Amino acid sequence: MRFSVLLFCSSLLLFGQTSAETPEKAVLAGKVLNSVTGDPVRKAKITLINMADAPQGKQASPGPASAVTDAAGSFEFTYLAPGTYVLAATHDGFSMPAVHSASKLPQATLASCEEKRDIVIRLMPLGPIAGRILDEEGDPIRRVEVQALVYQYTAAGRQLAPRGSSMSDDVGEYRIYDLPGRYYLKAGSPESMGGLPAEESYGGSYYPGTPDSSAASMVGVDAGLTMQGINLTLRPTKAANIRGRVMNPGNNVMVGLMKDGGGHSMGVNEPDGKFEGQGVSPGSYILTAASTVSGRNYSARLPIQVGAADLEGIELHLMPPMEISGQIRVEGKTSAKLSGLSVNLEGGDQGASEAGGGTKEDGSFTFEDLPPAVYQISPFLPEDLYLKAVLWSGGNVMQSGIDLTKGAAESKLVVVLSANGGQIDGVVEDDQSAPAVKAMVTLVPSSVTPSKSLGKFALTSPARAISTCRESRPAATSCSPGKRWTLTK
Repeated sequence: MRFSVLLFCSSLLLFGQTSAETPEKAVLAGKVLNSVTGDPVRKAKITLINMADAPQGKQASPGPASAVTDAAGSFEFTYLAPGTYVLAATHDGFSMPAVHSASKLPQATLASCEEKRDIVIRLMPLGPIAGRILDEEGDPIRRVEVQALVYQYTAAGRQLAPRGSSMSDDVGEYRIYDLPGRYYLKAGSPESMGGLPAEESYGGSYYPGTPDSSAASMVGVDAGLTMQGINLTLRPTKAANIRGRVMNPGNNVMVGLMKDGGGHSMGVNEPDGKFEGQGVSPGSYILTAASTVSGRNYSARLPIQVGAADLEGIELHLMPPMEISGQIRVEGKTSAKLSGLSVNLEGGDQGASEAGGGTKEDGSFTFEDLPPAVYQISPFLPEDLYLKAVLWSGGNVMQSGIDLTKGAAESKLVVVLSANGGQIDGVVEDDQSAPAVKAMVTLVPSSVTPSKSLGKFALTSPARAISTCRESRPAATSCSPGKRWTLTK
């Protein structure tokens, strides 16, 4: 068989075709199997990437080839150019084994007209976590969101982040699927039916039954297995009512209550600005108001903490949009031009606000039409600069933020950048001492309150799995200016 294929490829050249016109009929084939049972996995999608077309991790052009496995789990790629290929397989309910190095993905090197049919890709079957949400008497609670959480490091420090969720049904049952690994479980408060206020709600609870995440226990999900009977009991808490008044209301007054990106609006008596919210579950909220006064958009924003008791006498003071001006200062030598530096504000309800007109040649900038909120400076800087300080109203507000909830102070915003930072280099390896490619390395100062402006991120290099993080505050991690550190594992 191999001889006949080679003869066919060679015979094409005898009829006047050049090597550039000849299809180099290399073949790559194999199977996709369940890593636990060994059974074939049908309808798995196989992606094939020619490494010669994707130098330094860049995607090949015009794009990777793909195939779908048949009932026997088999796949085949034909008419392939000689070279080294990397294969990846995907299928709902399965995942590739955790790999951090491109060298650990299935690979095959093909010569001209060569056939390889012994490729085996093993996919790990994922498993669900299932259980019931019950009250103290063992009765089911419906419409409760249950989240599977893992810790991750961000610029704000170590935080729990969701990896899957489910809603309890009419008998209190939930099921979160496609979960390999270990997780924390949290059940939240159910929503009131039909938007009507509820007299009681249920406080959040972590498995096995604690409101404190630090006291929670992890639930492990083995490959292909179902973790059943993971029940959570929620205890009722009395819902509260909140009442207050919008001061100096204009036309079309709107009052809203926000929590975790969601919320609802409240009815407002426009002549006197009174509002009332009923059946509010305990927790931290942002109370907002918006109105049109003399043709201008006015707004207010107030953080509140809701408990079991009603909140009375809240005042929301509407304020017009504000404007603040500022200046960028740079310490040390840098090739960056001030006009090329970008300074944004993050906060409020509108996401990021960019300085109107950008930064000028002298480093000055202006933010316009800012609603009342607390804002953080979020600069986009070249690698040789870091944010050292944010000066406002006589103090450094890099940690606390710029508070405009009570109006803009008669102060100029000064953003201090420095080119005198240190540098940390490191090597990341997996548990088998192989370089971990494309791993995210996060640098978070431990001696200060975490802040997005201080966190640094770097991806390990595909070539040597080395990451470089520019230190944002040398004193925070004892990284002196210009010093280099090597971290392994």
